[in-house]
Amino acid sequence: MTAALDLTGFDDPGGAGALPRSNGELVFDAPWQGRLFGLVVHLCKSGAFEWDEFKAHLIAAIAESGVDETCDPGVYYRQFGEAFCRLAAEKQFFDVHMLESRTLSEGQRLSHADHDHDHDHDHD
Repeated sequence: MTAALDLTGFDDPGGAGALPRSNGELVFDAPWQGRLFGLVVHLCKSGAFEWDEFKAHLIAAIAESGVDETCDPGVYYRQFGEAFCRLAAEKQFFDVHMLESRTLSEGQRLSHADHDHDHDHDHD
């Protein structure tokens, strides 16, 4: 038996930071989205930050993205992740320069730009 997660104070139904739902249930398109959400809620409940601090970053990330249709979990959780990174940097949970370096190297790895071989990736 699993205990239901109490989202009192963590959701803003109808507001800019409203969690994506379908038939009242939280919606995640990919496992990382649920893990990210769980991490943020856990850190908040453990006292690492106040939800209102995170919510301010989330609202700003949504506004700055130019995409305010937050019912798409893929879009919403990218904004949610950006908000968490901003808050984590503000709280100094990690070294910002190390995150930027890791982000660049992962981007290169995922684009396959970091390998040397005799074919190109242009498929046009």
